[in-house]
Order: sequence, then structure tokens, then C-alpha cells
Amino acid sequence: MENGFTNWLYNTAFSQAIKAAMWAIPAIQTVHIIALAILFASALIIALRVMGGGLAAEPLASVAARFLPPIGICLLLLLASGALLIIAEPDRTLPNPVFYIKMGLLLLALGVTLFLRAAARGNDAPRALHSAAAVVSLLLWAAIMVAGRYIAYT
Repeated sequence: MENGFTNWLYNTAFSQAIKAAMWAIPAIQTVHIIALAILFASALIIALRVMGGGLAAEPLASVAARFLPPIGICLLLLLASGALLIIAEPDRTLPNPVFYIKMGLLLLALGVTLFLRAAARGNDAPRALHSAAAVVSLLLWAAIMVAGRYIAYT
């Protein structure tokens, strides 16, 4: 283990309890993956609508009103399950540079998602900028998924 905090966290009773329960880490990972899948599906639907594709007959504000709340709920689930995974295996996560890349990508994705939320509410940015943001959003969420998976291999 690389530093004092990682070592301390690894040795906490809570971390040890999660590791001791054979079902805990797989269950937490399952929640994490399902939440990410729902988040990505919602982001994809919004991005396609922003680009003039899917659900084109429905107003963007209506699509956003329906699919932005699941993104928020999933972000909370991802925060909770991700924190539990870090607590369970801090020695695998905290010293890993890919984890920090994933967190940086997450901050960027959140910023782009907020921009798209503003687009759904009718900001006056050019449509091409909205479309570019939609593509960037999808690329960022996909990169987050890849980075999350890659953490196990570095």
C-alpha cells in the first residue's frame, strides 16, 4: 500500500467487513454497473435527440425532463457504490492513476451534461455546438466505462 490513508482505510473495520462478506463486492459492483448502464442509456437518448435523431418528434425539453432525472439518480447510486468499492479495496483503487483519469473524465462529463441540460432549457448556443457537446458527452461516458474497467488491469 502506497500511503498512510490507503493503509488506514484498508485496515478499517468497515473495509474488512465488506471484504469478509463474500457477496458484498459482487453486489456493489452489480449496482455500480447497472447504474452506469442506465445513466449511459439516458445520456444516449438525450444526445441523439440533441443531434436531431431519436425521438425527434418530441420536444427536447420533454425528452430532457424524462431522461435527466435518471441520470441524477444514477449518479447518486454510482457515488455510493463507488465509495463502497474504494473503501473495500483502497489498495487497488487509490494508488491507481487510471482511477484519477476516470474521476477527471467524470468531472468533464458532468460539465457537458449540465451544458446539455441548459440546451434543453433553450439556451441560445448554436445547434452545432449542442450537437458537438452531445457527441463529446457520449465519448466521455464511454471513456469513463473503459477507464473503470481498466482499473482492474493496472
